Amino acid sequence: MLMSNEPAAARKPFLSLLQVVFLGSIITADFAFGLVAKNLLAPTPILNFVRIDMIVPVMLMLLTRRILDRFGVLILYEFVWGTFSVFAMPAAFGLPGMLKIVPAVAQGIFLDGLMSLLRRMESVQLYVTAIVGGVLSSVVLYALKVALGTPWSVVVQLLLGIHMVSNVVVWISAAWIAQIVWRRIRSLPIVRRLCLVSPD
Repeated sequence: MLMSNEPAAARKPFLSLLQVVFLGSIITADFAFGLVAKNLLAPTPILNFVRIDMIVPVMLMLLTRRILDRFGVLILYEFVWGTFSVFAMPAAFGLPGMLKIVPAVAQGIFLDGLMSLLRRMESVQLYVTAIVGGVLSSVVLYALKVALGTPWSVVVQLLLGIHMVSNVVVWISAAWIAQIVWRRIRSLPIVRRLCLVSPD
């Protein structure tokens, strides 16, 4: 790999100011939606079977990565989201304290990597990312729980299977919505500017 001879101060930042503001706004909207959706759906048992509250957040993540086409965007996204959840969502992921950040960042790495690998396959990029990302996020979450002492029983294995299937359904739904939204907004001036703007 060639090393840059530019002094550190002269190198371009990861994101431009406009892109940072956009990313921060989306993360805030994602987190706010999650708080509201969980409170609205808490009296019902539906979240025990299908995490329909994740459709909009996953759609926002995929859409954000499509707009800000840079590896690392979703790692940062998930790290910030995970940090927020430590303080505002005690039950997030069913994990205590700072451990919530681990599956969040792992999910960001999976999604960022898949979006980059499939960059030239725009028609299937979101769907493949959703399927693989949904499965891997379930595996990481349950692996972490088992590592923390949850017995690898038949019940836990069954729950993992149910979680993986429902996750894939939710994530494919989110990818479908993200694809529709992307087709409608991709030509908007603000979106084109966010896509093309160079960090300065």
